[in-house]
Amino acid sequence: MRAKQKVKEAAKRIKEQKEAEKAGRKRRKERLAELRPAGYYKAQAQQAFNAYIRARDADLPCISCGETNPPDLHGGQWDCGHFKTVGANPELRFEERNAHKQCKSCNAGAGKYTAKEATVAQQYEAGLVARYGQGYVNWLNGPHEMTNYRREDFIRIRDEYRDKLKALKQREAA
Repeated sequence: MRAKQKVKEAAKRIKEQKEAEKAGRKRRKERLAELRPAGYYKAQAQQAFNAYIRARDADLPCISCGETNPPDLHGGQWDCGHFKTVGANPELRFEERNAHKQCKSCNAGAGKYTAKEATVAQQYEAGLVARYGQGYVNWLNGPHEMTNYRREDFIRIRDEYRDKLKALKQREAA
């Protein structure tokens, strides 16, 4: 009888210790999340957004050059290219109508079109006009309200695009 009670008490102590360790890990994870800079979440949000855009446009050719099977480069064949750059137009960073699938060489601004005397940006614009019309391009080129994203916004955007990507992949699988 006494031996059973000791075993039960030992099991209870072990269980309590494991629960305390689990709670400690959770607190540590929360504190670490609070210490992370907004840039950490900004990068995660951008990564989720880019993955969604590449999946959304998976069946379409490169918006700039029309390539459907570019050479396989380090990091994959495709990028999420922004028509209006993220640096010059941060308010359009997470605008789906500003981002499209682009092959690596076009997104990196390689001299692919120098012989044709057209830049990648001009080809991108021509691709947008062909797909969506001039009014669409005029809207992108027009003024936009500045957005000041905070940590919570980046977390929300990250989660939103992860969910969208998951739903898109589920639709494709079905």
